[in-house]
Amino acid sequence: MVGMNEFNRTYLPINAYGVIGDCHSALLIAPDGSVDWGCLPDFDSPAIFCRLLDADQGGFFQVAPADATIPGIQRYLRGSNVLQTRFTSISGEMLLTDFMPVETLEAWPYRGMDNNTWTREDGSCHCLVRIVECTHGEMPIQVTLKATPNYAASPSDISLASENKGVVISGGGQHLGLAVVGAQLLPSYSIKVVQEEGDRNPSVVINVTLSEGERLAFALGVGRSAQAARRLVEDELHRRNFNVELARTLHCWRQWVASSNYRGPYEEWVQRSALALKLMTYAPTGAIVAAPTTSLPEELGGLRNWDYRFTWLRDATFTLYALNVLGLTDEARAFTHWLRNLTFVEGEALQIMYGIRGERDLPEVELSHLSGYCGSRPVRIGNGAAKQKQMDVFGEVLDCIHLYRRQGGFERYGETLQGPLWDLMRALVEHVCEHWHEPDNGIWEVRGGYRHYVYSKVMCWVALDRGIRAAQQLNLEADLSRWMMVRDQIRADILTNGYNTELGAFTQSYGDTALDASNLLLPLVGFIPPDDPRMRSTVDRIMEKLTDEHGFVYRYLSDDGLEGHEGTFAICTFWLVDNLAMQGRVDEARSLFERLLSYAGPLGLFSEEIDASNKVALGNYPQAFTHIALINSALNLRKAELRQAEHHAGPVVAAIHLNNQQR
Repeated sequence: MVGMNEFNRTYLPINAYGVIGDCHSALLIAPDGSVDWGCLPDFDSPAIFCRLLDADQGGFFQVAPADATIPGIQRYLRGSNVLQTRFTSISGEMLLTDFMPVETLEAWPYRGMDNNTWTREDGSCHCLVRIVECTHGEMPIQVTLKATPNYAASPSDISLASENKGVVISGGGQHLGLAVVGAQLLPSYSIKVVQEEGDRNPSVVINVTLSEGERLAFALGVGRSAQAARRLVEDELHRRNFNVELARTLHCWRQWVASSNYRGPYEEWVQRSALALKLMTYAPTGAIVAAPTTSLPEELGGLRNWDYRFTWLRDATFTLYALNVLGLTDEARAFTHWLRNLTFVEGEALQIMYGIRGERDLPEVELSHLSGYCGSRPVRIGNGAAKQKQMDVFGEVLDCIHLYRRQGGFERYGETLQGPLWDLMRALVEHVCEHWHEPDNGIWEVRGGYRHYVYSKVMCWVALDRGIRAAQQLNLEADLSRWMMVRDQIRADILTNGYNTELGAFTQSYGDTALDASNLLLPLVGFIPPDDPRMRSTVDRIMEKLTDEHGFVYRYLSDDGLEGHEGTFAICTFWLVDNLAMQGRVDEARSLFERLLSYAGPLGLFSEEIDASNKVALGNYPQAFTHIALINSALNLRKAELRQAEHHAGPVVAAIHLNNQQR
């Protein structure tokens, strides 16, 4: 897998990467100091660095010892998304600190944006800052910047800034400015442009030797034009105090995560998951991406490679639930504002997903020039699933608003459910009343045609239930008698057609015998008690027939109309943990939970799927779904263990069932 370019190296495990971001975009940084994935200035911008998807052609930005054999060890600075990599050798030690400056972690719109630069509220540009410091001895350092605009589809030009202050790179309508701050004072500093024959994207190579106590900063910003990028390099970025910005960024992350109310077992895991979820929020609008990457495969060498840099309503609402239960509610407020602005009128179905600014059209395109991670092709941008029919999203959106309201979110900010948001909720409930009996594509976006998926029906029931509760509790205008009648109809229909008595389980869809892990959510949304015999037997059947030898859960094993296979789904396995805990099987739940944690990356981050036999992480990374489920399972385990300690096993089920009914 090693490319012909001298700078290239083999593909790293998906979960080997550290991730940083500024709630506009996120970058993946390898332990060898290389940024291998980066879309700037936004999550959905064309990738400038994409070595993650093509080791030969993809761009990268590496800051590392000149001796490539010196290993790097990564860690996050306490309570933050600031990443530090330590390189140690006999001759010296260097620290690389990577961050994207943030002023505030609350949602804010772009202000002061002109036609030339991408700016923050304070007028300065969003950027990547890489501070390198020699902490012991002496360390020769090499910096390689190879930008490949527009997913490596466009050629680029490089020009050096005056006084060796940095470089400007332009191509494919994208413009980068790299400022090197402090290097001009070092006699060993050199900078050159390297372009191999036939290479459309030249590289910048910087060499410098640092002695103990010496440090310098590399700041990479994005301009709207080559002239704007040059101004960044020659002026603005050199005027900024990155030590102050680092301190401010650390304060912002730590202040945010300190507002979490969770104190208990696995607290570090919960905190890291919360920080990962916050990274995936898009501050200008309140939208939330499912993951900051595209086309990381669900099977190595396979075809199941999808773009996750969009806002699935399901994923977003699950994210907000996890943050809400930790007491982190600003994100839910921002998301409800984004939700109000979505286009949804009678006769026009709510889409399952949108762009981060609310875009409806997300055309799926294959990038045939990229070889894909470990040869996993095609590489896709956009997502055709946006046009699928998935009836479960109505229940998830309404449940999200319900939970936010129940936890006092509206009162906390002096807002009310009445008005445009209730109009939207009522329209969604009415849509479900009219269409709940229709088949759909299901939660897993199956591309094999419509079916009557059990989980979709359950979430239609949730939509009615949450709408009814809001109308009753707040005395809001609604056709309550009709809503309650339809809710009862849906429940009866599911219990009649969705449970297979011979199999002893809720099935994937009506009339079949296939199992589906999404049915593990039925007690979590309050549809059925966790100790109901039908739910107990469903859990047993899933453990018997839908898990691998490690006890990890597949989404399903039925034909979905696509070639190839996939790994076990981490979120589904966490759902099994929840069910075991709720049924009082606490030791089993804890054992499975800790087994899952052992498959995290070195920094505590998860992708979407796990091939446990080969200890391989699969799918896009980091995956919001997985970190959502980790938080929820940690909380459910704590509840179950507390109840068990107080009352032994008996009252656990009743207490948690009551909690879910209050949901």
